Amino acid sequence: MTRHDHAEHTFTSVPESVAAARTFISRTLQEWHVTSHADDILLCASELASNAVKYGSSTEGGRAVFQVRLDADDTHLRVEVEDGDPLTVPRMNRAAEGETGGRGMAIVASLASAWGFESHAAAGKAVWSEFVTSAA
Repeated sequence: MTRHDHAEHTFTSVPESVAAARTFISRTLQEWHVTSHADDILLCASELASNAVKYGSSTEGGRAVFQVRLDADDTHLRVEVEDGDPLTVPRMNRAAEGETGGRGMAIVASLASAWGFESHAAAGKAVWSEFVTSAA
């Protein structure tokens, strides 16, 4: 039997929501019994959520939001973060020595099996990362 799990949650686009998104993902991974790469998944999800708060936002009921989606099957898990900014696309920056930011997507690229983004014209974009969670 093939497993197909899905979970999603909408968060207000404020810095505190990055921790809330990480908690949501951690609990979901525990419920789904996903232990392989859990720390990497949480770190990448934190980076994607941080970027959504910093660079993009959708509005829902007059407030800025971003949405986190998780999809898993028997061998892979995908984390997707959607925001309302279709113009600011993720890219890997090389932070200058001494800078503390700018390496988020490089971290995601180094930890995830794959990553990318999908622009949704006026609706924003979804940035995703995928992980192999068991032998394919």
